[in-house]
Amino acid sequence: MEYNTMEYKTRHPLVIPVLLLIIAYEWLIASVDKLLTKNYLENMHKQMVQSVSGIQFHPYASLFKSVGIPQSQLIGTLVLIGELVVGLTFAIVAIQIFRGKMSSALAKCGFAAAIIAAFMSINYALLGGDTLFVDPSNAFQESISVDWILFLFEVTFAFFFYSVSKRSVASKVE
Repeated sequence: MEYNTMEYKTRHPLVIPVLLLIIAYEWLIASVDKLLTKNYLENMHKQMVQSVSGIQFHPYASLFKSVGIPQSQLIGTLVLIGELVVGLTFAIVAIQIFRGKMSSALAKCGFAAAIIAAFMSINYALLGGDTLFVDPSNAFQESISVDWILFLFEVTFAFFFYSVSKRSVASKVE
């Protein structure tokens, strides 16, 4: 069964935009916190060095030490910009979906933002030492962290936006 954008919208009118607004809020608050933090970029290197000991996935720890820490200023700037852009894009897309104005171009922007957001979320999850599995060494850790949940939602949104953009292109061809 094939769905076009309007059929999807009438079947689930609020789920996608509400979830997008919640995730947009998360990213916007994260970026505003960084903007308002005094000496955010100056403290980034120290924060990254302190975080290395908590990384449980050893290949990621090696990559983080060799690439992340030496480029802490650049990464801090990219994270700040990425969080702000993702939050704004998700908010704009959600508002446009509420208005019934979903387009192929908007879906492509949503797809790009979802990929960037998923990349940042998986990095936060790996950096925080979070796991999707049973961790007998830490019985007090929640079963799945917010970063992993965000990652799973953002990957799902990437597939959603990709399918919407492809359906829009296919309907224009027909």
